[in-house]
Amino acid sequence: MDSKSSNNKDIQLYKHLYKHTIQFSQVDSFRIVHNIQYFYFLEWARTQYLSVISLNIDPNLFLKEYPIMTVHSEIDYLNPCRFNDKIEVLTKVSWVKKSSFKFDNIIRLESGLVLVAASSILVNFNPKLGQTERIPDDLRKMIRDFELDNVKFIEGE
Repeated sequence: MDSKSSNNKDIQLYKHLYKHTIQFSQVDSFRIVHNIQYFYFLEWARTQYLSVISLNIDPNLFLKEYPIMTVHSEIDYLNPCRFNDKIEVLTKVSWVKKSSFKFDNIIRLESGLVLVAASSILVNFNPKLGQTERIPDDLRKMIRDFELDNVKFIEGE
């Protein structure tokens, strides 16, 4: 991805947008957003995404109804971000497998300058059995209905 600006064709695949203004507590001694903060932005965007696709976000959602957890994250820092910058976190689900699914994210300034390209893999986990299990059909349908043809369903993996 070009780090100077967003590619409009690729950006159109991201149907969820979360906006945030950088707070003073999110910058480090160099006055740049601390790298760990980006993971919080990504988490907030994923949670909002799930809310937008019709999940009722409450304390039981991730404990009982959909016990999904992040098992892998990748992030590329392309440009710095500073106090009071206005950012947009774009989110999409690119694939769904048997028990896992992948979120892709772009964090950019409102001007379009890409700051971060990231992805995370989440799994559906059964805490009673201590193992992963198939993502429920209703969650699959919510993702499919939201992403349409932009998500790939990979059965058998």
